[in-house]
Amino acid sequence: MARLLDLRSMSAACLLLLSLSITLLPPAAGAGATAALVTTKCDNGTYYAANSTYQSNVRLLLASLAANASRSPYPAGFATAAVGASPDTVWGLGICRGDTVGADCGSCLALAPEVAFNKCQGVKDVTVFYDRCVLRYSFRDFLTSPDNGQVQDRGISEVTVLSNAGWFDTLVARLVGALADWAAFNTTARYAVGTMSSEPAGFPATDKSVVHRIFGLVQCTPDQSPAACRRCLQALVDEIPTVFNGTVGGRILAVWCYLRFETHEFFDTAPMLNLVAPPPPSPAAAEQTGGDGTRRRKYAGTVSAIVLGVAVVLLSISAFVLWRNGRARLSYQEDDDHDASSLLFDLATLRRATDDFAEENKLGHGGFGAVYKGLLPDGRQIAVKRMDKASGQGLKELRNELLLVAKLRHNNLAKLLGVCLQGQEKLLVYDYLPNRSLDTFLFAAEAEKRLLLDWETRYRIIYGTARGLVYLHEDSQIKIIHRDLKASNILLDDDMSPKISDFGLARLFNGDKTTTITSQVVGTLGYMAPEYAVLGHLSVKLDVYSFGVLILEIVTGRRNTDMSESASDESGSLLTYVWDHWLKGTTLDTVDPSMDCRVPEAEVLKCIHLALLCVQENPADRPSMLDVLVMLHDQTSSFAAPSKPAFAYGVLSSVRSWDSVSGETGTKRGPVATLLSCNEMSVSEFQPR
Repeated sequence: MARLLDLRSMSAACLLLLSLSITLLPPAAGAGATAALVTTKCDNGTYYAANSTYQSNVRLLLASLAANASRSPYPAGFATAAVGASPDTVWGLGICRGDTVGADCGSCLALAPEVAFNKCQGVKDVTVFYDRCVLRYSFRDFLTSPDNGQVQDRGISEVTVLSNAGWFDTLVARLVGALADWAAFNTTARYAVGTMSSEPAGFPATDKSVVHRIFGLVQCTPDQSPAACRRCLQALVDEIPTVFNGTVGGRILAVWCYLRFETHEFFDTAPMLNLVAPPPPSPAAAEQTGGDGTRRRKYAGTVSAIVLGVAVVLLSISAFVLWRNGRARLSYQEDDDHDASSLLFDLATLRRATDDFAEENKLGHGGFGAVYKGLLPDGRQIAVKRMDKASGQGLKELRNELLLVAKLRHNNLAKLLGVCLQGQEKLLVYDYLPNRSLDTFLFAAEAEKRLLLDWETRYRIIYGTARGLVYLHEDSQIKIIHRDLKASNILLDDDMSPKISDFGLARLFNGDKTTTITSQVVGTLGYMAPEYAVLGHLSVKLDVYSFGVLILEIVTGRRNTDMSESASDESGSLLTYVWDHWLKGTTLDTVDPSMDCRVPEAEVLKCIHLALLCVQENPADRPSMLDVLVMLHDQTSSFAAPSKPAFAYGVLSSVRSWDSVSGETGTKRGPVATLLSCNEMSVSEFQPR
């Protein structure tokens, strides 16, 4: 009995301390000083008694949400929790705006008790909307079945545009729709901001101003899948014409996703999209889209019928083309059919675009064929990958890449424009990126090229590549292991931002399964984890290993196959070289000397530390790519100490026995190591049935 009383006393003391920490915690200068209360929802008719167990659980929950959101593993502050036993269990959720993170996020959520125990005192289900964070708690378990319609608040500006209100709403919907795509498919924070400019005329407003620019923001809870986030936001976008009707500012606030637009900047981060409004429709077109709802629905139905008819015709044509070229058929999944027609290119068009694949337009040659620069009739520059005819390879890889990349939408993945399968030609068409691939700068003989990779650029490439891999492993509709991540497969756009390319060897996983054993080992020597290269163990940790090797190449400016003198005066790989310096405490000596000497030492050391964690021999010791992305935002003081890297060369060189290696198309007798390619090639070996 005495022990029971002691435990109760300790629990009461803990609750008291937590309550005081919420009540007395001073707001931080960042969020606390600027977070403004927008509205509250506390009128659901369910109540608890003062000083009850439920009230104690609410206090504990609010403290937990504020603390956990401030150190959230997501790029945006986010936390959920459940406190107490039935019938006094309370469930809660807290999320901060994407530009309010860390301590600022915690400070914003720490303001909630002021509302919970004053304005909403005694109410069991409460939602508090601040301009920088949202918090909800309830006696119902709303976390297991997210419903964005349960709690919503709509706000509109008193100022409206004087003319073309429908067109203004259309522009708002276009901006918010584009941001919804960006938030869902290009970020792990599920947060996006951007602008839409309308020059030179703009929109005259009732307050005698002229609206030239619209600022927009969308956000979902970061635990949602890309598809779920996009659906959530689309439901709000669909409401824009009826809710706002030409107002120059407005918001639809909810728990799981929300949107806001204004004619002034109201967020702290740089816009991710800067769109330019198209010219307004002619009066005749405006009449077609305006007026009563019947006319609008009739017009929409006509357009839908036309679009559907064109789609059916195009799909029929594409099916005929694929049937006629029997050896080059592609089988699409049912949900891929809508992509088929739009992805087909005519061979004559691509021949004209590349000047019949002229040598002067050749950008390079990879494992499956050459890549050529081209120019389409509409002025778009393209890169055309032409599969080698004599290699006997490529069709399966082309189909794999087409079906994969056509579904992927991320800012750090190369964009596939289409495919051409005519006669013996097998072609993939991509956006042309003038800076080509990372290896052309990183390992260039010309010092001028290497100088373009300053540390800021290299760090942006590391971070962007990590984001792309997180999307492949965690956020895409299908889980994907790239299997051939290397410097030559990282393309660079005009701003030197990275785009992961070449998905010919990628492996798909359905459901939660992301590991298997394969007898067909393919990839590039030096980037492959030893458990995969030797034993065929395939998991997402293969890409993590490759990413670690890539980081070391980016930091040191050395190829992973370059042999260096190790501490033992023996020749060793790049991993040996970096590990020896790590043990001696001279890690910075490995940094590429072509970089400016004023590199941020702490950030460089963090990247090397992270890389060594990624290349550890035991796959279980390697972080996931989501962990990697979080660690890139964190301090090295929280990192685990790395163990000795897996030196794949020593393992592979010892493989001399002959094995029976079974592939999907047959069986081959030969040494396992012969399935690996040299550093510049990605090679698969297939056998006839």
